[in-house]
Amino acid sequence: MKNIVEQLEDYFCSAILLGMTILTCINVFARYIFKSSMPFVEELTSLGLVIISLAGAAVAAKRGAHLGLTLLTDFLSEKVQKSLIILGDILGAAFGAVMLYYGTQMALQEYNLGQTTAGMQWPEWLFGMFIPISGAILMIRYLQLAVKILRRKDNISA
Repeated sequence: MKNIVEQLEDYFCSAILLGMTILTCINVFARYIFKSSMPFVEELTSLGLVIISLAGAAVAAKRGAHLGLTLLTDFLSEKVQKSLIILGDILGAAFGAVMLYYGTQMALQEYNLGQTTAGMQWPEWLFGMFIPISGAILMIRYLQLAVKILRRKDNISA
């Protein structure tokens, strides 16, 4: 059970990518065979792209796989390197908190205004709610990384 929860973002991203691929293939088929495309597919694939981007950031944070340039930090002591890594994780968590706060404000505004999507006429807040959710997950993952680094006593690159 722990493994399933630990890999939740991975499974979620995989399911969204599979759904986007199937919908896009069906839409291309419909466009070339029936000479008519399905306009809702563009909205759903755009939503999927946003979700994958945000959830993918959480997956990368979980794995400690975000890009970094170590040209200058390689010359610093391990203690300073560790401090900078923790600072980066704290800033990443702060970014997640900003996404959570402003994403919630945006989704609430979309809900209160009754905004709908252009093609499907679905409530816009259904799409907007993924930003604060992703921000919360990103914040949690970065805090987990910071705690993991703080607890580690051995070499910083291990």
